[in-house]
Amino acid sequence: MNKRFEMPTLIGTALLSCALSACTATPIKPSGFQGEYDKPIQVVKQAGVDAMSVHGFEVTQNTDVYIEGHRPRMWGFFCTPGGEGAAIWLEQTSPSHTRVAVNSEKSLFGIACQKEWTGPLLSEMRTTLGQSR
Repeated sequence: MNKRFEMPTLIGTALLSCALSACTATPIKPSGFQGEYDKPIQVVKQAGVDAMSVHGFEVTQNTDVYIEGHRPRMWGFFCTPGGEGAAIWLEQTSPSHTRVAVNSEKSLFGIACQKEWTGPLLSEMRTTLGQSR
């Protein structure tokens, strides 16, 4: 084999593989809160985890006040959906009242096929919790 062509091909293939497999967006916390619930933080947190699961997100971080997930990338002929990241920030204002901020981000690769998930995640949480202020 010709080593002059082998090495660049190997390096290019490795870089492309790494970039595509880990190419997800990281959400940034919005300035305000989009939902308020008359529920304890643990109940609201579980509703957030469930909302991510319903919409195909794999939860990658789950702390007392923060949930982050990423949608796995799916390969299509013309379009490559997936790769979006979403996060939910929780703030307990009293033992029975919790505020949430939700944001999602699209990754650079496949952006034409990706969607914004903030609204669907909040809607699913409202459905699960049965109320919102």
